[in-house]
Amino acid sequence: MGAMTSLTAADGHRLAAYVTEPKGAPKGGVVVIQEIFGVNGHIKSVADGFAADGYYAVAPALFDRVQPNVDLGYSPDDIAKGKDIRGKMVWDSVLQDCAVALALASKAGRVGTTGYCFGGGVTWKMATSLAGVAASVGYYGGPWGELKAEAPKAPCLLHFGALDKMIPTSLADEMKALHPSITTHVYDADHGFNCDQRATYNATAAVIARRRTLAFFEALL
Repeated sequence: MGAMTSLTAADGHRLAAYVTEPKGAPKGGVVVIQEIFGVNGHIKSVADGFAADGYYAVAPALFDRVQPNVDLGYSPDDIAKGKDIRGKMVWDSVLQDCAVALALASKAGRVGTTGYCFGGGVTWKMATSLAGVAASVGYYGGPWGELKAEAPKAPCLLHFGALDKMIPTSLADEMKALHPSITTHVYDADHGFNCDQRATYNATAAVIARRRTLAFFEALL
């Protein structure tokens, strides 16, 4: 289990972050990027999972710039609240907060990033914009459509759900055509398939995607 800490971005903004460490020497660092539900129990459990697999994990609370301490569930009201906060986010500020999380994780060595939905888009943006990203893994990234033309500077792995109505699998083909070096996988699953707290959770897809994510990090970190 990890603990909350405080980080300071380059512009002086202070944000919370959940940090969890492996028992032994870390294999590297992983920055875990939240969905629109904040750094909630699920995101903390994801970070703890990476720590159990040997990585120093940092999950920055990116919504702190709009509303501190966001910790939402998955009800329709929670989804509406998360979307409202997401709509107030600005990429420049998001990247500043990601950069300080990246710097903290780098004390463990090379750093990979992973994110889910909103976070899937953020981790792609980190790969296109920030130095120090050694590997980027995104799950069903909501912002991928708007960011697809931006070229990543780090190896990228993207996970799609074939049943996802928000992020069509045609986008996987588009992004692969634009950036042939990236790796994409499509699962017989819906949006949010990795989250065991959501009705769309798909254990088979989640296990396979995680296995591929860990192999990707093992090779690059």
